[in-house]
Amino acid sequence: MHHIPYIVNILILIPVVAGLLRGSIDAFPGATDSAVLRILVASLWGGVLVVSAVALLAPLVFWPVLAFQVIYKAIFVLLWVFPTLVRPVDGAIPWGPTSVFLFIIVVWPFFIAAAVQSGQS
Repeated sequence: MHHIPYIVNILILIPVVAGLLRGSIDAFPGATDSAVLRILVASLWGGVLVVSAVALLAPLVFWPVLAFQVIYKAIFVLLWVFPTLVRPVDGAIPWGPTSVFLFIIVVWPFFIAAAVQSGQS
């Protein structure tokens, strides 16, 4: 059970990171995209991808990467998505990534709690 979030991370991030590096996915859909921002986002998510792969060997030790994901994704939702919903701008919210972010914000805390409860962090 502890492996599930890392496997999900890997399955989501392989095509996303590859697309960002190839330039076939924009880092910020609907905004002016740049290679620098695309590579910055690919580096962050690539780091999460690599750590998630390593975490398959010892998932309880790597729960802080799940917490990091919840924190930075929640900050994005609080500082960009919610305010943009209040004052809508067409196409300003990238709903694909946002829906994945919301899923992770809601679900990963259960895996984090299980890891912390197991006392093997």
